[in-house]
Order: sequence, then structure tokens, then C-alpha cells
Amino acid sequence: MTLVSDKVQQALAREGITEQSITRLGEGAWHEAYFLEKDKLVLRIPKKKAYDKKVVFNRDELEAEYAGTKAFYQQANHAVEGICPDYFTYYVSEDLTYTLETYVGRTIPLEHQSVEEAKQYGLELGECFVQLEKLDAPYPGMGYLVMEDGALKGPYDMDAKEFLIQETEEYKEELETILTSSYPFDKEAVKTKAEELLSDRSIDQEKIVFTNQDTSPENILFTENGAKMIDPFPLLATGTSLAANHVFNYTLLFPQFHNTERYKKGNYDLHKDKLRANADGFVEGYTDGSEKKKDALRIEVFIKLLTMAFEHHQLLGLDAMSREEVIRYGTKHQVEERLRFYLEELERF
Repeated sequence: MTLVSDKVQQALAREGITEQSITRLGEGAWHEAYFLEKDKLVLRIPKKKAYDKKVVFNRDELEAEYAGTKAFYQQANHAVEGICPDYFTYYVSEDLTYTLETYVGRTIPLEHQSVEEAKQYGLELGECFVQLEKLDAPYPGMGYLVMEDGALKGPYDMDAKEFLIQETEEYKEELETILTSSYPFDKEAVKTKAEELLSDRSIDQEKIVFTNQDTSPENILFTENGAKMIDPFPLLATGTSLAANHVFNYTLLFPQFHNTERYKKGNYDLHKDKLRANADGFVEGYTDGSEKKKDALRIEVFIKLLTMAFEHHQLLGLDAMSREEVIRYGTKHQVEERLRFYLEELERF
């Protein structure tokens, strides 16, 4: 039995749980997690510090986050039964905050997965994302969820087409910044390719989807019973963009961020083949043989690559990076190395 904090004991008492065996599962950026063996539940307690900064209690943000998690679990389980915990509850106060959810299994680490298994997990996730697109969004608006008058909503009041047109203009500005930078790369080839792909975005075919931005290996359990999503970052967005987020992250983000404080424990550079296989499986499950869907996905992956190059360029223009930026992105030297890699990838795309 793990020695537990007073907060854990208070949470259990409030839930009426008389648990004898508690195991600390570990911690993410924002929470510590504990396994309650008898009831097969996972208890999460917010950390006092995140990214080397004290976490300031914000009731509205926590209510929106946890209510959003509960809603996404329900939506995802409607899309694919059992892909998320089927029970989730939470409590928020300045003195005691926690979440409690069904334990959905032990993850199989990347190093213990075969390439074929990694691809199968990706395929299951891709199938879930395309099924999410078939469901109506349960809340109005777009963007990350906020709580307003006791109800969840997206903060931006616009439809998918309006949003994508506005967003595309922002991507054109990012492209111009990259093209006018001092970094050497085949700017004419990148300009031609980017303009072609941006003009071909599937604007008229998109709808607002209630989906998940965080499908990192930290928040996907690769279990004996398939892939399971936990601790999501739910939002109201266009489906293809968020599907591309998974593909981009598993192929071009996690392996390149392996030397940052945020991601170094994942050793993602050692598992590029598994991450790539996961992404390949995701594409297969998500597109289901549709060339039109595959083309739309490819365009959105290019946009993720363009935006990541832009973000790195902007970081290098700062007089000094914040501590949180260093944790997430690494030192300026690492950022510059990664920028050069992303510029090469833009050339090759």
C-alpha cells in the first residue's frame, strides 16, 4: 500500500470509499494519479506546481475542464463503446479538488509493443475519430470549452466554414513570416506547395466536432483490450484538423521533442518506428480507403508542420524564453535545431 496524502484520504472519505490498497500510478504535468485496487478506480489530485510554477486555484477553469472530460468520455463511448472510462465524477473546491474514474487497464509501453501492435492501436484510434465526426456536437460554439451560466460551450460563435476561412488567412501570415526569415531553405518550393495545399483545404466539407486534442502516449492506454483514451483535452473543432494533430504528433513532434524536459521520459526518439506505425494505422482507420479523406488529412498535417515551424521561429525571436517554454520546447539551441529540421520537412513534403 502506498503512503498517501491527506488530500487522497479526504477525497476517499468524501466519496464514502473505504479503500485498503492504494497504489500511486504516477503523475502528469498537472495531476498525480492513484489506483484504488478494490473498486478499480483511478483518483487524480491536482499538483501544487506545474511547469515549475505554483498552480493558482481557478474554479471556473477546473469546472470546465472536468465537466468537459466527463462529457467527452460519454461522447467517445457513444462513438466506440469502451474506448474511455465509463464512470467519471469530480469535485472542485479551494480546499479539495479531485477526479475519480473507472480504471481501464494497464498500458503496454512502446518498448514492449511490436510494430504491428502499434499500428493496430493507431487504427483503433483513427476509427474512433472518424466515428466522432458522425456525432452531433453537444455544445454550441467552437474552441476549448468554457463554463457559462452553469453550461459548457465553445467561446467562439461561428460555424466551421467561417472559422476555417479565418484560420486559413492566419496560416498564410505564418507562411509569409517563414518565407521572409533569414533561414536558408527552398522558399519558392515551399511557397508553391503551401499555397496549393491551403487553397485545397476541405472547407465546405467540414463540421464542428466534439473531439480530443491530447492523444499523446501519456494519455492513451495501450491495453490488452485495445487503445483507451484518458485525461483528454476536449474541444469543439473541425474533425480533420484534430485527426491531423495525432498524425503530426506521432511522426514529427514526439520524436523531435525527445530531448525536452517535458517529453524526455518517453524516450520517443528510440521508438520512432512504433510511433510511425501508430500514425499509419490511424490514417488507415480514419480514412477507411477514402482518397478524398486522405488528401484532406494530408493538407492538415502540412498545416501542423507549417505552424510548428512558425512557433519555433517566433521563440527564437524572443529575448529570453520563459521557464515553461524551456520545459516544453528546450533551449534556444534545441529550438533552432528543430526549426531547421522542420524547414527541411516543409521542403520534402
